Amino acid sequence: MILPDLTLEDTESIASTDVSDDDEDFIEIYEPKTCHTSKEKSFAEILNVSSITGQRKTRPIICGHRGSIYKEPENTLAGFLKAIEIGVDAVEFDVFLLKCGTLVVFHGAGGDENPGLLDDNIGIEGSILDYTAEEARKLSFNSNGEEFGCPKDRIDAPSAFIPTLKEVLEVLKGTGVIAKIELKGPGTAEPVLELVESMEMTDQCHYSSFDHSRIARIRELRPERNSDGTYIYRTGALFVDPPYNFISLSLAVGASEVHLRYDTCTKERVDAIHANGMGSLAWWRGPPGMLKDVTEKYLDVGNEDESMYRIAMKTGVDVMCVNKPDVLAKMH
Repeated sequence: MILPDLTLEDTESIASTDVSDDDEDFIEIYEPKTCHTSKEKSFAEILNVSSITGQRKTRPIICGHRGSIYKEPENTLAGFLKAIEIGVDAVEFDVFLLKCGTLVVFHGAGGDENPGLLDDNIGIEGSILDYTAEEARKLSFNSNGEEFGCPKDRIDAPSAFIPTLKEVLEVLKGTGVIAKIELKGPGTAEPVLELVESMEMTDQCHYSSFDHSRIARIRELRPERNSDGTYIYRTGALFVDPPYNFISLSLAVGASEVHLRYDTCTKERVDAIHANGMGSLAWWRGPPGMLKDVTEKYLDVGNEDESMYRIAMKTGVDVMCVNKPDVLAKMH
């Protein structure tokens, strides 16, 4: 199904409207959570792939989540260079617009409700939004930060600093590696789009956000399509815990892809995404979240080991945005 070109006002109106049960253009699904005892949680059962045997014949697109965060600090030039060396197809990273008007690549604490806090990555109070790019460049990473999965000596290395988006794109330009840019902070959609176009990197950059109004803005500004009907400017609707109508919400903002947290990326959801003409991506949590998951919830797999990745691959998901791209790359 091809979604008609929409204005931002249109997408906001559609996103707030319930989709009728007899609307055959949408394939909506509702999945009650599977019940498990605290000691008997199977990752394969969670993704509804327990009955699928054999190996997937084609590998998914490998995306380095914030670079290669078990090798180098997250969202750094060193991390993206390492991911390229590993052989990823794409890298994902987070972008904020600072008060000086410069776009920087950073994640930080605070979740999606209040992103960019400095208490973990930097070890001080405040937000990245309180700084200019010049000031942010001088911030030292916190070697005891829980979000860092790489060796401590890499956190203290001269290459461990907060880069600008322009610097990251300069590293990626011409490599063929796709930049999956998460519009993390407010006011990022238009300046990111402007920078990408000024660097002639439209084909190499995709846009995503948990705040779907940001990707709706990208679609409003750039509704152009390829000859096959797909959008030239690719966007991804991000979800932590997808609601029953996540398909219609994604279509309403003109999303090219749907990005689901790895343990909500069931085969049924992936099938529904593809049936509605969108691409699928599974994203893995940061190191603290993953450690918690494999020690308290999914006891049949290791922390992003081959067994976990093989189970996720059985869902048929297009892109796997992982913290250990080197492990995934060696599997094929």
